[in-house]
Amino acid sequence: MVLPRLKKIVDVRGCFWHQHKGCIDSHMPKSRRDYWIPKLAGNVRRDKTNEQKLRKNGWDVLTIWECELRDTDRLRAQIVAFLNAHRVS
Repeated sequence: MVLPRLKKIVDVRGCFWHQHKGCIDSHMPKSRRDYWIPKLAGNVRRDKTNEQKLRKNGWDVLTIWECELRDTDRLRAQIVAFLNAHRVS
């Protein structure tokens, strides 16, 4: 979700595809590991690079993980706090 007026981005990531550390949903498949290991590592690297570029260009980024979508009260509070926070630059 891109909010240009606020210069904020809410990035919702799938736990498996983006390898959410410590999350049960981010397991590594047992088969075809020669495919999955570089594929998923590449996703993580790309996420890090893209987020660094966005922040360097003045954007605030909030990452929300797929597993965090289950607790809607916590999710709502997290998004509201992010949107209400003033930029520190």
